Amino acid sequence: MAYRSHYLNQYSLTRAAFLPNLWTELTNMGWSLFDGSGIPTVSVPYTDVNITTNTITAASHGFTNGMRIIYRQGTTVIGGLSNNSFYFIVSAATSTFQLSSTQGGGAIDFTSQGSGTHTFEEGFRVYRSNGENSDRVYEYIYIYRVTANTIKFQSYYLWNATTHSGSGSVYINTLGEITTSETGFYTWIYGNKNIVCIHTKVATTYYISGFGHLPKRFWTTLTTTTASATAGSNVVLAVNSTTNFYTNKSYQILGASGEGRDTVSVTAKDSTSLTISSLPRNYGSGSYIGQCPSTFGNFTTTQNTFCMTCPLTAVGTADVPGVSYAPLNTLIDESYGNPDYRGESRYVLQPMLYNDGTPSNSGIFGYIDEYFLNTGTTNKTTEDTIGVGFQDSGLSTGSNTSTTLNDTTKAWTVNAWAPTKVIIITNGTGAGQIRTIASNTSNQITLNTAWVTTPDASSYYSIYDEGYRYFATGVASVFRETM
Repeated sequence: MAYRSHYLNQYSLTRAAFLPNLWTELTNMGWSLFDGSGIPTVSVPYTDVNITTNTITAASHGFTNGMRIIYRQGTTVIGGLSNNSFYFIVSAATSTFQLSSTQGGGAIDFTSQGSGTHTFEEGFRVYRSNGENSDRVYEYIYIYRVTANTIKFQSYYLWNATTHSGSGSVYINTLGEITTSETGFYTWIYGNKNIVCIHTKVATTYYISGFGHLPKRFWTTLTTTTASATAGSNVVLAVNSTTNFYTNKSYQILGASGEGRDTVSVTAKDSTSLTISSLPRNYGSGSYIGQCPSTFGNFTTTQNTFCMTCPLTAVGTADVPGVSYAPLNTLIDESYGNPDYRGESRYVLQPMLYNDGTPSNSGIFGYIDEYFLNTGTTNKTTEDTIGVGFQDSGLSTGSNTSTTLNDTTKAWTVNAWAPTKVIIITNGTGAGQIRTIASNTSNQITLNTAWVTTPDASSYYSIYDEGYRYFATGVASVFRETM
């Protein structure tokens, strides 16, 4: 599993540095860049804005017609434009270009040059994923700046890289936003090809956003079509399997090539086909049909809801209203949440999600079993570490490097803790750091990734099976922070 956790506390991270770091992490997790890259950054003095010809002069600017860029004003804005807004390049020549509000549209009339230095640059990217096991429909996350310090993550069922536009989105104004700062902030990035969660800390305020495929379905009935199907009545769908499908029941069909999504009723079946009473549109081979073909969507900024691109009511490629799916955080009594105190070898992971905050409405549809730990919240504060599966502990005897920790009082078996155990600095210099153990000798641990702050002889440590970090932004959850 390509799980990654990236703790950027070591940087005095600025908003300009955040997105390149995020692009790197998404790529490392296995997400594919789909749209928005390769756009140059062009800065010009206000004197290069021509309000007579409505052109901007910039030698060898590199823009081409149809590119979608974001404009950042200088001291004052160019008349006719808005700061931190998207525009399309039109009438691009070697050293000049114009801007339009629509792709291929007419040039915007500049009413003033503004002042200072104006910047035109990449302002968005779209990444896509078909899940950690490549068993989902490709769906898309559109990442862009709303304001200078606000970044938004918006999920789409379908995205067109030519027109730079998507369809099948969840539209909630506050969905998936996080706050950054030009003066510096902290961030934590967790996830894999299924789902990604991002925290930022600006001054003393925490923000959260998440997106992707919930990896586990409660409604597991699912198959794919083996041939294309034409819209009509009493349509026979050739499928891989009809196991657990029932007649006179409704299911959702989801086109893997962007055909759309619809609720359909099964009227008959045999071992290789399902008969659908009415198929509203054509669907190609490889389309998914089942109780919950897609579990893709967004967490909100407060982490207490999740919104899907393909709820059962979705039709075609239309956008869907922001129906919220609340975490079932009462699944178990929180006092029993810590697995080390339950006397069990397994533990419950969070969150489970259900429609409209009412389990009886449409039932629980999915959950995350990869890096969310449901745990008690007593005596915990945000950023606290939590270990699962205690193995050993001690006090470092010093002489550590950026990738090692020494305890000369130990006599460990060589590589007893490698390559899956984790070490947490619980007190002293470097407290709060969690790292995967790459190898160990009888008295030295070597890390998979370097310390941010190298521990010393004041540093207490513990070794666990897994290490998590607690965040109380919205519903309290704990995120696995080792890789």
